[in-house]
Amino acid sequence: MTAAVILAAGAGKRMHSSLPKVLHPVLGRPMILRVVETARACGFDRITAVVGHGRDLLIPCLEAEGIPWVIQERQLGTAHAVSCALTAVGADEYAVLLGDVPLLTPGTVEALMSARRSAGASMAVLTVIAPDPHGYGRIVRGRDGLVSRIVEERDADDRIRSIAEVNTGLMAFDGPSLHRYAGLIGNDNAQGEYYLTDAVSIAADEGSTCAAFLASSWEEVAGVNDPFQLAEASRALSRRNVARLMASGARFSDPAGVWVEDSVETGPDTEIGRFVRLSGRVGIGAGSRIGDGCIVEDSTLPPGTVLAPYSVIQQGSRIG
Repeated sequence: MTAAVILAAGAGKRMHSSLPKVLHPVLGRPMILRVVETARACGFDRITAVVGHGRDLLIPCLEAEGIPWVIQERQLGTAHAVSCALTAVGADEYAVLLGDVPLLTPGTVEALMSARRSAGASMAVLTVIAPDPHGYGRIVRGRDGLVSRIVEERDADDRIRSIAEVNTGLMAFDGPSLHRYAGLIGNDNAQGEYYLTDAVSIAADEGSTCAAFLASSWEEVAGVNDPFQLAEASRALSRRNVARLMASGARFSDPAGVWVEDSVETGPDTEIGRFVRLSGRVGIGAGSRIGDGCIVEDSTLPPGTVLAPYSVIQQGSRIG
């Protein structure tokens, strides 16, 4: 059996908001639900979220989606959070995902799991070359090229801080190894926290292999920690949707200057102007022209529709 554990207990102080960080919407949908969607697309047998800060708001959101949860009463680090989940979830394989990484794709999670299996390793970490590695745990490799340890920024010296390959926080484990490592990890570090990344050095000391999968896109695995990064994540997802629609024949006069949500579909030869917002379930027929500044929400436009600039179509409208 496979299980995904989604860590979502942090306070998210840099958001400066009373709303739990993982409930902030990315392109119109709470970011944690985007992580849930990714886990579901991977076909995990069990998906469990670890909650803590703001759980009174977060739990109803998870329950509405049928996602089980466990509580981390005190936020003592990622290894402690995973230990909380292990009391409720037993599995042969685990993936540890983060509730604030909403752009992650199923293909990357599956590649991480495959990297561990193919290497016969007890664990695998998802790494990436960061444009600015400041603040991230650095990947330290041995002479054999394998990951020997992950060193957090506050515990690193200048040599290690110069490393550009960083830990994304996403990891895969075989079941027995994760249970054993969780019981061995201590908190002798600058933060006094139980880091799940310390499982790497424990595995190395035992002579076990720690595999790694290098993500190709920094944007995909970057976490959301502040309002600017939240806006950037929404913009990145909108770009993905625009690219999908353009591949089917839609034309955007300014692909970077529009807001296009996931449930939008357009027919070929559709022309969409600047500063357009398409939200919710929107269907636009072939050959339509959507003028600059239009807003279309949860509505259907038949083929050949022409919307004058700055028109607003909403509340389930259907154009005749």
